Amino acid sequence: MVRILNRILNRILCNQRDASSVHPGVLIMRLHFIPIHVFRETPSVTFFDAGVPGSNGTDVVAHYGAAISPPDLDGSEQYYVHQHQVDHNLVIEGERIFTLLNPAWPQPHHVIHLVRAMGALQIPVGTYHRSVSGDAGSLVLNQSLRDPAFNYATEFIPVCLGDHHCLSWVRRSLPWVWRWNDGHICRQHERKGAQCDAIIDPILA
Repeated sequence: MVRILNRILNRILCNQRDASSVHPGVLIMRLHFIPIHVFRETPSVTFFDAGVPGSNGTDVVAHYGAAISPPDLDGSEQYYVHQHQVDHNLVIEGERIFTLLNPAWPQPHHVIHLVRAMGALQIPVGTYHRSVSGDAGSLVLNQSLRDPAFNYATEFIPVCLGDHHCLSWVRRSLPWVWRWNDGHICRQHERKGAQCDAIIDPILA
């Protein structure tokens, strides 16, 4: 049964990628960062609004030192993918490196070095994602939007990269890398053999 499900998922992933290649104007890749609003910041106090309009779910993911969510399985990366929840991940402390894979996007592979100043990273339904913290660890607040079909038992089952060849192909593609630099969200990627740098609006990218 597991092998049958894996074959079905692989077929879906490949079909999504093919559709993006044939109709690049139909499936549009976007990253959204929901901004925070800082009310007060001193050397000892930071006070800010972290609200996400419409959020109906809240969870906290704490990494105490170097950690990966979800953890690798037998040396293979694992990813979460939600069908009934849109994530909005805000770093409260430290830095969290997110990897997003979505075969339906024209640019299917993204690596985001997320810090608080960037705001909450939105992860749409159907996007495979994992996050990594360094030795200092990190604390992330996720204010999600859950539809009526949301179920805890089915929304947080890791998917193993090694089981899905199309997802593995996306993972091997060159990523767009997003960082906070000099007060801006910046995107870096290779383009026709050269480095392409872009400064992105911190509200919508």
